[in-house]
Amino acid sequence: MVRNLLNAGFSVTVVSRSRGPIETALSLGAEEALHPCDLAEKADIILTCLPLPSTIEKVYFGDNGILQADLNGKLVIDHSTVSPLLNRRTYAAIKEKGGSYMDAPLSGGPMGAEAGTLAIMCGGDRADYDRALPVFEAMGKHLFFIGEIGSGSFVKLMNNYLIGVHTAALAETFCLATKAGVDTNMLYDVLAASTGESKMLHRIVPLVHKRDFAPRFSNELLHKDMKLATELADAYEMDMPINRLAEEMYAIAKSKYPKEDMAALFKVYEEASGVVVRTEK
Repeated sequence: MVRNLLNAGFSVTVVSRSRGPIETALSLGAEEALHPCDLAEKADIILTCLPLPSTIEKVYFGDNGILQADLNGKLVIDHSTVSPLLNRRTYAAIKEKGGSYMDAPLSGGPMGAEAGTLAIMCGGDRADYDRALPVFEAMGKHLFFIGEIGSGSFVKLMNNYLIGVHTAALAETFCLATKAGVDTNMLYDVLAASTGESKMLHRIVPLVHKRDFAPRFSNELLHKDMKLATELADAYEMDMPINRLAEEMYAIAKSKYPKEDMAALFKVYEEASGVVVRTEK
């Protein structure tokens, strides 16, 4: 994302808890801030992309956090996947400091970030979206203004709810096929040409066949998002039994393989059924 912003001609300042990404960003031409407050003082538009609600609390509300900066006239955009309720709280706090705030979660993964083809789902004030549009266009291809603050996060959580459910259904399907002696390469090809096709089929099954569970999107993070979807359902007094069942399976995957890719959910089903889904090619 930093590379694409720099290539689009933006001056970029960065801060991170991880030294590796900072060194890469500096080598591309970015500058480094001391901490989130320092970064917010130096930039007109501040983008955050953080893993957990607790990280949001620290980066925004903690010592040397964004809210300790002079935010008058600044636009703060959070790309994290968190609860709309946290978005609304942050929005109010930044407005009180004279700044603007949007939630703008992402979809597309590391490959989409690198290629500049991310989907960006935005909630907030329309004028802020229009102001941020050149920044979004540098990083994404599928840009959506959803509506009021928190609505981008709501849509993203529904997307990740479907990711979890689809992956659980694929795990059941391919483990059952393996137990039945069906060639799962052939099953994959048939589904790819049939109405059972989905993006998750192509995202998950090739990784499982190669036994590649390197963390592109971890079980830990997906379980967090599915829990947030359940909390939203509770807030709106709607039962989502399919999500609850998939969330339970991801709770097991998180306990066993927290840092592995969400495709490692297959291993939970494999261990329960006594099979291993792998390619024979």
